[in-house]
Amino acid sequence: MAPAFTAFSGRARQRMTWCRTACVAAMLAATACTGSTAAPSSTQTMRGEVSDPTGDALSDPRVPVAPDLVRATADVVAGSVTFVIHFAPGTLDRQTTRVSVLLDTDQDGSTGIQQASGIGADYDIDLAAGTSQAAITKADPASCAAHLSCFVPVGSMAVILTADSVQVIVPLSLLGNDDGRLSFQASSYVLVAPLISVVFDFIPDSGLQPARVQ
Repeated sequence: MAPAFTAFSGRARQRMTWCRTACVAAMLAATACTGSTAAPSSTQTMRGEVSDPTGDALSDPRVPVAPDLVRATADVVAGSVTFVIHFAPGTLDRQTTRVSVLLDTDQDGSTGIQQASGIGADYDIDLAAGTSQAAITKADPASCAAHLSCFVPVGSMAVILTADSVQVIVPLSLLGNDDGRLSFQASSYVLVAPLISVVFDFIPDSGLQPARVQ
């Protein structure tokens, strides 16, 4: 049976929510494994940054304060990529807020799990404020087409919390030894019931070009 999700207007938001719910299910059900062969350069340094208007998050009566995304950065240094996701003041709930960061590591929209933003998501990083853990998962297009999990676990990393941001450092070895050049889109959401997620905000907004690290 396909996992349930909370639908908002727009087919793109439904697809993103469905993929995220499947990813959460995979994270809870499986253990981490390791990935590939060729090592990326430890001296590679790159950056990507994107902003989003304050106050554009959707609302839901089951969630008192909607997690409102305002800025996201990605920095590639010494063989790792650091993502920092910023929220409007007072909208990050340390118990319930979650963030999904979809990565197009080959910057080819025809591979991975296709999104309305034009990226083909090859990996997803799911950050949970409540557990201070981020699950890194890899796209599984065949399973997704069969309405099973769209992503399978490959590892996990610690999440660093501040009053208005979440941060995770991910070794590129967990992303298929990517060289650091990638596109990404993040979204904030809350699990209102097991396997039922409510999406509140995207950065960049759905339909816009994804952020790029280069």
